[in-house]
Amino acid sequence: MKHILLIAALAIPFSLVACSERTQEHAEATADSAAQDASVAADRAEQESREAAAKTAEAAKTAGAVVAGTAINAADAVGDAADDAQAAAARSAADAANATAEAANKTAAKAEANAAEETADAKKD
Repeated sequence: MKHILLIAALAIPFSLVACSERTQEHAEATADSAAQDASVAADRAEQESREAAAKTAEAAKTAGAVVAGTAINAADAVGDAADDAQAAAARSAADAANATAEAANKTAAKAEANAAEETADAKKD
């Protein structure tokens, strides 16, 4: 019986050592797995960062094109407005010239009529 107790007493530390070794192996495996997961996550984050940078660059190019297009459209609108303003000014100048010509014609007609009247009056006298 003493031998059985002695064997049991000696078996307990060996079983604890065995458990400790298994626990340590599991801890190492868990650490390796965590390191692999972290590496995969870092690779994914790097890839997503690259994709985000590419999308940002593409958006910046698109925005630049939109700004350039807007500037061209604004310049065209200003040119069209200037053309319209010049045409309106030319029409106004032509209308004013026509009105002046009509007024001059009326004045000339009145002057002719007055001259003819004075000539007729002079012949009477």
